[in-house]
Amino acid sequence: MPLYERTISFILQYIDEKKLEDGAKLPTEPELVSMAGVSMVTVRRALAELATQGIVRREQGRGTFLNRSRVSAETLRLGSLRNGLSLDSASNLETRLLNIDRRNATEEETTRLNIAKGATVWEISRLRLLDGRPMIHEVSVIPMILAPDLGACFEQNPQRPLYATLETIYGLREVREEQTLVCRRSAAIDGKLLQLSKNEWVVEILGISFSARHVPIDSFRMVFDAKDFAFRLGAAPSSAMAAVELER
Repeated sequence: MPLYERTISFILQYIDEKKLEDGAKLPTEPELVSMAGVSMVTVRRALAELATQGIVRREQGRGTFLNRSRVSAETLRLGSLRNGLSLDSASNLETRLLNIDRRNATEEETTRLNIAKGATVWEISRLRLLDGRPMIHEVSVIPMILAPDLGACFEQNPQRPLYATLETIYGLREVREEQTLVCRRSAAIDGKLLQLSKNEWVVEILGISFSARHVPIDSFRMVFDAKDFAFRLGAAPSSAMAAVELER
């Protein structure tokens, strides 16, 4: 057996013996050299192979970590965020309200939300934490004319779910979304909020939510830590008649 393969076996045995959990940091490369009694070249080749297999991830300037199992995300599923994530009952999904502002809509937002130029909107910025780890940054822009006192609602209860609030208080039930998914390198704000290293990958979803009357009620942006999620995409018939045809 080549030396680097024996080093891989050594590292896997170390992970088992220490009962390392997902996301745990492995010993440094010099420490592994000393522990396994091999060269730095051999250790780096072993770690590179483990990274290729998806067992570990290597973060420049931070070290090597045991890969977490990716969370399955179905962002096209309507309703609360938890409804679109495959989480077990023990998983704790926390919402942290970062900011809520009342401002004039940008030119792009007036087009996306089909509102008058310079109309007033609410901008709600929230951070989603899964088991204490910041993993999603979400910004929602909602026309003030549709939800006049939305700011006061969130000041009273920062943890309240946005879409349930829009439906129960303002009668704005979401029935459809349009989304665009983009993979990109993290920006400075992403690194700060999601605790990412420079130039890590994120998945950004830009979308619009529509009410039952086909009125745009929310222009949103969600930024996911890419290494922690696997995205599931689905398609549905565009009309009830199409659904009937598919069932025949």
